[in-house]
Amino acid sequence: MVLAEVVFMKLLGGTWHLKIAALLLAVLSYFYIHKAIESLSKKETDPSYKLIKLTAKSLPVKVRLATLPPDGYRILTDDVGTTPNRLIVIGPEALLDEASSAETALVDVSESTRNAAKKVPLESVAGIHVTGEPYYVDVTVPIEKIEEEKTPQS
Repeated sequence: MVLAEVVFMKLLGGTWHLKIAALLLAVLSYFYIHKAIESLSKKETDPSYKLIKLTAKSLPVKVRLATLPPDGYRILTDDVGTTPNRLIVIGPEALLDEASSAETALVDVSESTRNAAKKVPLESVAGIHVTGEPYYVDVTVPIEKIEEEKTPQS
């Protein structure tokens, strides 16, 4: 036998040494593989990539009314509208995932006794305030006079 083989056989000279060496290698392999699997699964569920990934989403424009019209008048809420009524917003996927609308700045109709038409800036998209040059939308708030019911006199 070669000298290296003789030395190796003397170091491991028995079956219990081989069993302990095999056990140590198995434990080390287990921890190495477990750590590798955990790091892969963490990368797959890590949402930080959504902060970098840009996406586009079409959102409806929601009008925010600050006040009510004067007494004797009401807003026809079903007919409140904007032009354009939808916007395409581009931004980080994480922010736009839960976005449901783009909101205007507050609209004051406290002095209006007829339909109000105003050019209003967008204030927030997905709850995040818009910065930079404002984007304006045309807002129409239909207002009508409340008709008083006349009771017949006897």
